[in-house]
Amino acid sequence: MNARLAFATEISRLSRRFGALLSLLAIAGQTSSAFAHSDALLVNVGGQVVVGTAEDIDGPDEAFALDAGLFESILRAGFAPPTPADYEGNEPGFFGLHAVSGADDLAALGATALPGNAAVSGSLTTFEVNGALDSLFFWSGVGAIDFQPISIAHSGVAFAFQPAAFGATGPNGDVDDHPIYQINDPAGTPANGVYLIAPQIGVAGLTASKPFYMAFLVDELIQSEDELELVEAALEGLEEGTTLDALVDFGGGVTKDFAFYEQGVEWIETNLVVPEPGSAALAAIGVASLAMLRCRSTSAPVSARGSV
Repeated sequence: MNARLAFATEISRLSRRFGALLSLLAIAGQTSSAFAHSDALLVNVGGQVVVGTAEDIDGPDEAFALDAGLFESILRAGFAPPTPADYEGNEPGFFGLHAVSGADDLAALGATALPGNAAVSGSLTTFEVNGALDSLFFWSGVGAIDFQPISIAHSGVAFAFQPAAFGATGPNGDVDDHPIYQINDPAGTPANGVYLIAPQIGVAGLTASKPFYMAFLVDELIQSEDELELVEAALEGLEEGTTLDALVDFGGGVTKDFAFYEQGVEWIETNLVVPEPGSAALAAIGVASLAMLRCRSTSAPVSARGSV
């Protein structure tokens, strides 16, 4: 990897994981804390839905940015919404700012609130990976990273938003809904690995969003919320450099290293997610501000994996 590509890759990572926080640091020069509640942000820009990030909603470090390219999520078995599937989850959710109380935040983004009392829905798009087209791709996490169309890798496995129309805005365009993400195989059980989609979000009265990426980790060992949180913590440690792996002990002598998921995410960022020029520049400014802050502070920023 040449120096320019390596730099672009790092900027992309920082833009996605810390974009909203870095924007805040660059502008205000303030220290950070762990995000309490982070979702995908939905706003109206010129009559089209735009997907961004909403960090630490209602918390001390609340921040919003239009920098979304890839969201990460861990699904688990045993999640029981009204329509069960093999693997399910409901993070990240989708958040829309209130036209009145969120007016300043919307203005700072160059956006307006979503239409009032409008249906919000998710749909899949067909996209390309390594010259192949499909609406769902899969990599087992073993060996070289090789995302394959689901129609070739595991025919019959499908992804769904449950329900497809999963929410509605309030009278002032605000929304805070968590659709159920499902990966299901009617004839068996989906294989362990990483599943990739490029969905659009629609809001009645607006043009649907541009496609963005969502990468789902699926593993038969992740059966409960506690186990999911163990995996999240392990991946967090690997991402932040506090550990050299993402090893999780499930008890009974059963362990597994989930570092492959982080590798898959980095591959998606490098090969599929192309940051907008403004986001990349903003991230670069944020990196410089963050470096200066670290010289003066012992607390480093913490991201919320599984949300954004």
